[in-house]
Amino acid sequence: MNEGTNNIKKVLLKDGTVSVLVKGGRVIPDQMLAVDDQFIYWSDGGNIMRVPKSGGESEKIVPNAPKPDEIAMDEENFYWVIWGGEGSPPSPLMVAPKAGGAPKELTPRYAGTSGISIDRDNVYWMTGEGIKKISKKGGEVADVYHNPSKSPSLGLLQDDDNFYFAQMNSGGKSALMKLNKKSGEATQLAASINHVMDFAADADNVYYFDNVSGQGSFGGVALMKVRKAGGSPVELDQGTAGWIKYLAVDAKQVYFTDIARVNAIAK
Repeated sequence: MNEGTNNIKKVLLKDGTVSVLVKGGRVIPDQMLAVDDQFIYWSDGGNIMRVPKSGGESEKIVPNAPKPDEIAMDEENFYWVIWGGEGSPPSPLMVAPKAGGAPKELTPRYAGTSGISIDRDNVYWMTGEGIKKISKKGGEVADVYHNPSKSPSLGLLQDDDNFYFAQMNSGGKSALMKLNKKSGEATQLAASINHVMDFAADADNVYYFDNVSGQGSFGGVALMKVRKAGGSPVELDQGTAGWIKYLAVDAKQVYFTDIARVNAIAK
């Protein structure tokens, strides 16, 4: 903070050039980021800000926004899960207009919220009970999937046909699961996934991290992929942990971070 290096930066994919979009210092950017064609949206822990992707001054567009953890957005609104540590009180999903304005509670308050995803009409999110949904316009909450385990379900992705999430077992380990939207059948895609790190998907595969077997919790970490249709997981890379967490994909590469770098590898 005192050195002013807690910034939001952008990296040009064509040559790796790095530039600063948001200068940190005593304003500490949160981990929440979202992007559209024109802007980067970020949070200082209590407000949602935006800055042009080309650079410029940040503008506060959602004041007094309870600390966003995971966020989704469409053309009209932001939807987010409030950050909560262990033992935190139940919390609602929040909604606020993308053009700017006051945040509102979209849902009742639930314990253990983790993971959020949207489609054209609805917002989906994880609680300790499983996957729930609510219309973007508000209204009644509906159950999509009831978690049969006493251990939590974590994270949430979706495509047209399926949901994808991590299911913890009684030993604290998690498997990567697929839930068919039509049949409601849950099947295992991978027996092991590190649920505290990101996972991402493209049209064919889910990409995720897993601890390297036999090296303990602080040993090696492997970057993995598995086909959505099922099959054996494939290891893309392996290395030391190094505060690895964040993960994204595009048409050609997988991008992931450690504490100080952004890395890329071919899909």
